[in-house]
Amino acid sequence: MGDIVALIVNPDTGEVGDTLQTGDRIARKRTADYLSDTVELLPDEPYVKAYTRPMFELSKSLTGTEMQLVHFLLQYLSFESGVLKHENGQFLARSFVVKETGLSERTTDRALQGLRDKRILNRAVSGRDVQYFMNPYLFMRGKRINKTLHEMFKNSRWAKVYEI
Repeated sequence: MGDIVALIVNPDTGEVGDTLQTGDRIARKRTADYLSDTVELLPDEPYVKAYTRPMFELSKSLTGTEMQLVHFLLQYLSFESGVLKHENGQFLARSFVVKETGLSERTTDRALQGLRDKRILNRAVSGRDVQYFMNPYLFMRGKRINKTLHEMFKNSRWAKVYEI
């Protein structure tokens, strides 16, 4: 049981009605109403943010195979770092992409290179690991990104969509 951090006191009687402990959360009535009036859709399925402003331009810029590959890769997009990896933490390997998509090695390599050329993906090598990163100005998971990912893509044409 957590430590008591606050007492809930009845203002009329001055009696302690309950306590708040470390880790407890207070839900306001409007939050409780919202939760009772809505349904959580596919709670165990991961989802990705897609920013709407560049989507039309992106659809004009990609080949069909590149777009297909983007849709496949999005399921492996990790929070904050933008790296493409499996749930167990292993980075997504090109051989896995070839096997799972059914695309030939040559087609996969061409599509990956096209996505890199268009600054949708970035590739980094660390020791024996090859890591692919998704441009957070197009797609991301979470609310924030790490500074390395920001530096990687801040000068891409996709980041410039938001300059006024």
